[in-house]
Amino acid sequence: MNLIKNLIAGLTFAAVSLLALGVSAAESPVAGIVTHVQGGASVQRNALSEALSVGKQVLVGDRIVTKKNARVGLKMSDGGVLKLGADTVFTVEDYSYSEQASEGKARLFLLKGAMRVITGAIAKLKGRDFTLRTNVATMGVRGTDFWVGFYFSDALDVALFDNTGIYVENAAGRVEIIRAGDGVTVKGAAIAPSAPIRWERKKYDAAVQSVTWEGEREFRK
Repeated sequence: MNLIKNLIAGLTFAAVSLLALGVSAAESPVAGIVTHVQGGASVQRNALSEALSVGKQVLVGDRIVTKKNARVGLKMSDGGVLKLGADTVFTVEDYSYSEQASEGKARLFLLKGAMRVITGAIAKLKGRDFTLRTNVATMGVRGTDFWVGFYFSDALDVALFDNTGIYVENAAGRVEIIRAGDGVTVKGAAIAPSAPIRWERKKYDAAVQSVTWEGEREFRK
């Protein structure tokens, strides 16, 4: 009986110690890895916050927060690339990929700021189970390169950087962008996305620069 009590006490102590160190007994799956950090950025995990650094793993459930003038680059498990701009709050809600099983899914959430998404293998699978959510609209893809952000105003802007396509939808409506250089604006969750229009070069370039770090060349797939 004493042996059982001691074993239980030891297990309880170990569990408490792990929690104190911010370690989860069932750690979340790895979604990707940090490839670039410019300026201040942090990751919030298990109610703790720590500085983001190159080489750090990004787990499902992580929230990444960037500061003024910051940039962050992530390489995801399916080969996709995410680029975060300054003053951005972004969460990896779900991200999994199995090349052997030919299955995967991605659920991303952008609360504020701007980001560029260059999709990987998940967007090429049957069903293309890849979505990026905001408070005013959700974006789904067909294998693509696009920019999304609350950057030019309080409204959400979305622009397509290649010709494969993206849809933008909320409770009020849905539009598809199929031509590179076109974009839409969403002014609220109860307001339908605008019809796609060709962005002026100045606006397009500003969107690209908002997620480009110093010394980086324009990314090409």
